[in-house]
Amino acid sequence: MYSFLNKYGQALAFGIGVLITVIFLAAIFSADANTRELLLQNDKTPETYETGIFNFGIYISLLLTGLAFVVALIFGVAQMASNPKGSLKGIAGLIGLALILFIGYSMASGEATDPEIVNAINKFETSQEATITSGNLKFISGAILTALIMLGLAFLTLVVFGIRGIFK
Repeated sequence: MYSFLNKYGQALAFGIGVLITVIFLAAIFSADANTRELLLQNDKTPETYETGIFNFGIYISLLLTGLAFVVALIFGVAQMASNPKGSLKGIAGLIGLALILFIGYSMASGEATDPEIVNAINKFETSQEATITSGNLKFISGAILTALIMLGLAFLTLVVFGIRGIFK
């Protein structure tokens, strides 16, 4: 299997991507004239959102994302099982990331204080008929804080190793 994917993997992935794109474009361009005209008007009426011509693209994207996640998980576990000592750095990195996410989640208040954010939440809840709880806000704030911390660490690492490379 490895030798097959090593030899034909990129061509196979490219071919599948082209095939999916052709099917998706065929679904869009085969829509009736009324639907196309409605979409070209860039109108925000509810009828615009009832079209189903984009469903194939959305569903195949979700399917491929899920498939990629499952395959990455399987190969990751297989790699850890075949080389547990070499996997310690990766495991330590995942634990570090989980720790940073936990710290970000713990530091978040879960309450929106900025009037613009409160207004956006109210618009979202009204238009989507959904409720954003304080737990949702806490998770979102923690995830944003984690992303900012990781961005800062990446920049710091880039600077430190750049300076270190100058003196080597």
